[in-house]
Amino acid sequence: MRKIGFIGVGNMGRGMCENIIKKGYPVTAYDKNPAALAYFENKAELAQSSLEVFKASEVTFLSLPNSDIVEAVVGEFLECGVANKTVVDTSTSYPESTKVLHAKFKANGGRFIDAPLLGGPADTAAGTAPCIISGDREDVDSVMDIISCYANPVDYFGPAGNAHTVKLAMNFTGLMYAALAAQMFPLMEKLGIDTKYLFKIMEEGRYGNAPFNFYGRKFVEKDYHMDFALELALKDMVYMKRLYEKFNVPAFLLDGGLNLMRQAVKEGRGKRDTSEIAAVVYEYLGLEPGGKKVT
Repeated sequence: MRKIGFIGVGNMGRGMCENIIKKGYPVTAYDKNPAALAYFENKAELAQSSLEVFKASEVTFLSLPNSDIVEAVVGEFLECGVANKTVVDTSTSYPESTKVLHAKFKANGGRFIDAPLLGGPADTAAGTAPCIISGDREDVDSVMDIISCYANPVDYFGPAGNAHTVKLAMNFTGLMYAALAAQMFPLMEKLGIDTKYLFKIMEEGRYGNAPFNFYGRKFVEKDYHMDFALELALKDMVYMKRLYEKFNVPAFLLDGGLNLMRQAVKEGRGKRDTSEIAAVVYEYLGLEPGGKKVT
């Protein structure tokens, strides 16, 4: 079996890496967080750096926070040579960066694929997270057996960068539903409306959909348990904003959501769940925001 490398074994990477190991692949893993890496002691070879992982592996998976980090890590790979090596970026990266990295890898005899997941950590651990993937078709086909260890279904979206573009589009849609509901429910509470009942009626009616239902319940219950860190959501929306700026066109709806997210991060909520954007609005309206106080 091919030698697999995995860089970034945090919330999402852990499930992917573990499922690959369960299928019998030899894995070398690295994470800058010692606690995250320690989970794989006696399960995988533990490396001291990203470059060590890459050198030991035929196919290297990345699950990293942002494109800046991906570019830095992959830059080291390019310096040491990428011929006959494959990198699969499962992060939610900036698509234009992905296209550049793909071109550099291809020019140097390597393969670069973008394959973000659409599910959360629980789906990934269960091996049922949907995956969208793009890159040269032959390259994609060569890693499908590995990706199927942790993802189902896997949908091909064409040339490199497309999967990351589609992932941003999906996150944009879901997060704008969140931003809308985060502003609406606190105002309704201020006006004396029973927001839990309002949510029930909307959820069961024509306004119900997955992102509205997911975030709306959190907002009316003021339960902001961690699912997706706000700083990561903000990063994704900044990437989306850059895509609009590429064509020099305004992003009317996006700007409102961005302002709300930035305010929440400014207040110290960045490492908390994205749903805490509602707490900002509750506080503006002089209402009890719920959740833990920001210190």
